[in-house]
Amino acid sequence: MSRIEELKKQNPKFNIDLIDVLQEICQKSKYTEMLVNLVKNNFTESKDLNQHKKDMIYELNESYGFDLNKLISMSYVEIHNLNTIISDFIGVSNYQSFMKFVSFNEKKMIQNTDLTSYKSFDELELQVSLASLKDIDKEMEKQVLKLYETDEWVVIKPLSYQSSLKYGASTKWCTSSDTNPDYYFRYVKRGILIYCINKKTGDKTAAFKNIDNTYDRETSFWDITDIRVDSLETNLPSEILNIIKKEFSSTTTTNWEILSQDERNSQLLWLESLHSIKKDRITRYVGEIEDDYPILVEEERTFEPEEVPVNRRIRRVIPMPIWSEPTTTADEIGYEFPEQAG
Repeated sequence: MSRIEELKKQNPKFNIDLIDVLQEICQKSKYTEMLVNLVKNNFTESKDLNQHKKDMIYELNESYGFDLNKLISMSYVEIHNLNTIISDFIGVSNYQSFMKFVSFNEKKMIQNTDLTSYKSFDELELQVSLASLKDIDKEMEKQVLKLYETDEWVVIKPLSYQSSLKYGASTKWCTSSDTNPDYYFRYVKRGILIYCINKKTGDKTAAFKNIDNTYDRETSFWDITDIRVDSLETNLPSEILNIIKKEFSSTTTTNWEILSQDERNSQLLWLESLHSIKKDRITRYVGEIEDDYPILVEEERTFEPEEVPVNRRIRRVIPMPIWSEPTTTADEIGYEFPEQAG
């Protein structure tokens, strides 16, 4: 066994490819062990690296859901490798799509179960999109305004953030971002937002028209990857384009204005409560582990929004908790208090 192979066995937590790179730097193998030890010690002694490790652990736990205790037990190099692979080789959105695919596949909701047949993340995202349609329950259907539906297509206006998440699943649309609900509220308050979904392929197109005179005039179409496209490039059939054209030309009501005051208030109260709870989360450090890295412990209160009475003339739209930290408060959006009797 060569000395390099011995080094790799002696340093199981050290990236074996990195050892090969260090060997290339040294050019002569007799210096490789020396450089490996120097690099290892630098990882251990550097305060900057310890802080970097803390930051990466927090990101991997908070954004990607990796087990906190498992992350803490890993070395700096392992944490760095994991973070690098996700950010540089997979990508945040691709990773999220992959995890959704795994979840749906475990529930037997993926059509193509030949895992070796997938060659791109785009193929995987279309399967996630199809599975997400099966995951929409009757209650969620009450939170949209359905404009058109056939065996192949469904065209809806999302009337709640949760319905936007469900019907916009597997897209890159900011209005269906599960990390920031602000975008959804901004768009539905100033215009007409429509989602077109192919129930056979999983492909999706979003259409938006701004009708708020305080913003620039806009009519736009967005593909599933959030690329702005011309309406003729969407592959939408003519009957759907005609429906969208009719809505855009004849409707003067935003998605937000379709809701009753109570329904709007229920969503804004949820958003405000979520914002307050996120600010109230306690993060503290206790204990010591390798590299003097303190264990990160988070305490969270469980939040379940109270049901606010709604106007049954329209529909019941009660938001469900989504654990994301919004930056918009109810005051900023414009909470309206119900009129008092008398």
